[in-house]
Amino acid sequence: MVAILHFYGFHISQLGPMGMVRIHHFEFIHRSHGLEQPVNKFRVFYQLIRNMGFYSFAQRGSKKILINPPKSFHDWKMKFFFIREEVILIAMIFRESNGIEKKELPIPKVEDWYMRLMATPNRVFGEQVLVAGGMSDKWPPRSKEVLVLMFNGEAAQFYQSAFPTFGGAMGVRRLGDGEVFWYE
Repeated sequence: MVAILHFYGFHISQLGPMGMVRIHHFEFIHRSHGLEQPVNKFRVFYQLIRNMGFYSFAQRGSKKILINPPKSFHDWKMKFFFIREEVILIAMIFRESNGIEKKELPIPKVEDWYMRLMATPNRVFGEQVLVAGGMSDKWPPRSKEVLVLMFNGEAAQFYQSAFPTFGGAMGVRRLGDGEVFWYE
């Protein structure tokens, strides 16, 4: 997420809630496939917009990756909070409200990463899947186990959980010798 904000040159406090949803969905689906999340891939799907004083991201053309986004976030401004500058690992700047360049990008229809992402259905996941995907730290920090997606007793790739026919479930495995959980 930080790389995307840095590329577009705006501070996290200038990002509206729908923009945050789109960034997090993009990050999760990439992690679930074991793919890197460079900004140029994000830009294939989303265009920067400004709405009611906040920045967000709109779908770019017909290239949909987030099929059923939330319709609204009632009272989100009441839940707005500040993040200490020391927590963010790069210097963030406040973007002025100058124009936003609209740029057409080619659709990489034949690239493996694009075909994999487009074929993955959208689902709402519980907290355990987000922990296992490295997107939530709601797991005991001193635990010697990590959450994994299991299928027939073996660890499976997270993207498989998006398919309704997937018969796996969340499970745990012990940390290996010297292995550190992702959020330590």
